Amino acid sequence: MERLQRGDPRAFEALHARYRAGVWSFLRRHCQDEPTARELYQDTFFKVWRGAATWRPGNAVRPWLYRIAANAARDAHRARGRQVTLLDLDPDDVGRGVGSDPVDAVALSRAIEQLPVPLREAFLLGAVHGLDHQELAVALDVTPDNARARLSRARARLRALLTAQDS
Repeated sequence: MERLQRGDPRAFEALHARYRAGVWSFLRRHCQDEPTARELYQDTFFKVWRGAATWRPGNAVRPWLYRIAANAARDAHRARGRQVTLLDLDPDDVGRGVGSDPVDAVALSRAIEQLPVPLREAFLLGAVHGLDHQELAVALDVTPDNARARLSRARARLRALLTAQDS
């Protein structure tokens, strides 16, 4: 990021190469359709390029970048005025975020779709993409205690939803 702030065009290429898979995965799972995810992905990295000066040296890049992606997804959600859904969930990724029992990917996808957006984002970024509570707090623009609480509530709600689906 410091190289990008100094105007090194190769720095952006390196940043993009390092984070593209994670950002794409987050946006793809957050959005209802691939074209929207693709648009948000491009918008995210455009905002990273334009907003590089807002990043402060010493801060972690990953949560800053995920905050940009999450804000883009929230803005698109508000603009459409409808619920976003999750597609193509990998049970190995998301199953570890709910608990120790294996979970049917379709049932888990349906349960995640029922989460309110703030809890869904916390779950996807914390449990699936592995952001710790500090990084999650930065990405969601909340306190670390709030990030921890959102992730905990998301997991609890998912357990309840999955238990109800089994009944």
